[in-house]
Amino acid sequence: MLNPQNIDFNQVPKKFCDGAIGAFGKDFFSFGMTSGNNLDAYATTPQTLKSISIWMAELVTSYEKQFGEIDMKQPEIQSPIQISDLKQ
Repeated sequence: MLNPQNIDFNQVPKKFCDGAIGAFGKDFFSFGMTSGNNLDAYATTPQTLKSISIWMAELVTSYEKQFGEIDMKQPEIQSPIQISDLKQ
């Protein structure tokens, strides 16, 4: 089994996660994390997903203590392609 304390996160390849989707049944959770047009899908037990959610909540709390509350408003990013750019 992989020991998390022996992982050097500077050496691990990373993807930028820009979204997530998921579903659940009685005995499992399934979820996917998106990166551009790619989707990495996972299935796990309710116990494992709950432990992940607790860990993530603790990370967010620590982040906000250090950097302030995360602004959850949708960013107003203008698409690089505008309707006026399209030939009519």
